[in-house]
Amino acid sequence: MTKRWRLAPALAFSGTALLLGGCMNERVVASEPAPAYTLSEVAYAASDRDLRVVLHGNPFGGDAQDFARKVLPSMQNRVIGVRTTLTTTPNDTARRDYKVVLAFNVAETMLNTGLCTDGPIPTRPPGGPIIVQGAFCRGGGAMTSATGWLDRPQGPDDPDFRQLITDMTFSLFPSRRADSCGGGPDC
Repeated sequence: MTKRWRLAPALAFSGTALLLGGCMNERVVASEPAPAYTLSEVAYAASDRDLRVVLHGNPFGGDAQDFARKVLPSMQNRVIGVRTTLTTTPNDTARRDYKVVLAFNVAETMLNTGLCTDGPIPTRPPGGPIIVQGAFCRGGGAMTSATGWLDRPQGPDDPDFRQLITDMTFSLFPSRRADSCGGGPDC
């Protein structure tokens, strides 16, 4: 077999990977969870109760409550093993020290850990690609964080936008920590 024929399958595979990667409209990158992050604490914070969600910015413009009604359904049932209700209007079952924050198109450079403060977070006007920063917070600190982006948003009903919110939520509540099993490939 010549070198040309051994190289052909590798080139075909890499070309397919590039083609598929180029078709994706959204991506999410999660940071390492804080050492204190555990699924037990997630259960304590959210199991069978409301979990407060704070949204900053609206990349599509319009009413903030309407935007929340579009975002929240994509977040529900995405905390593996914990039955919770993610809501912007929590009832008295919510634990005050815990919240999930999503900030859309933050106007100033900000670390995701800064999302856990109680102050307002300035955001850019609607339009263009979306960058969303998120954090699962305890008190004033981030237990987990992630950043996601959507290149070509079509509106809050866009399946790509809904998938972005779903992927962000999964990323903010990882089912296990990489260091809990030595960081191997099966973690």
